[in-house]
This record gives sequence, C-alpha cells and structure tokens, in this order.
Amino acid sequence: MNILNKLKSLSVSYRIHQQWISSHVNIQGNEIADALAKAGADDASVPSAPLTYLELFSRAKSRNKTIWLIPPVHH
Repeated sequence: MNILNKLKSLSVSYRIHQQWISSHVNIQGNEIADALAKAGADDASVPSAPLTYLELFSRAKSRNKTIWLIPPVHH
C-alpha cells in the first residue's frame, strides 16, 4: 500500500493534517548544528562511561557468533 492510499485509509477514522517543514539549508544555526552532528557521527571515540557486564557479554556473544559462522578453510 503506497503512502497516499494509507493516508486516505487513515483519514476515514482520523483527521489528517499535513504541514510543510522547510529544510535546514541556508539557516545559519541549522548549518552549524548539521556540521557538528556530522563531525560527531564521524568521531569514533571511546564511550565516556565504562561498559556494563551486559554490554561486554553482548559484544562477546556477537563476536563469537560471527567467528562461529565463518566456515574453516580446508586445503
């Protein structure tokens, strides 16, 4: 079902209101926020808080599963 049909279907039971939201282009504060967000996303820094046991266990389990799923090389 495409979005227009979905909206039409929903409008039977609900009042639908659409509003245009302009993009952040050429708005000084938003340009700075976008640049900072992109810089933060590119920064692969270490988390500030130590990992919990559950986080460590989850990462180890995921890594072990990945290793286990790779078949051994036979010569």
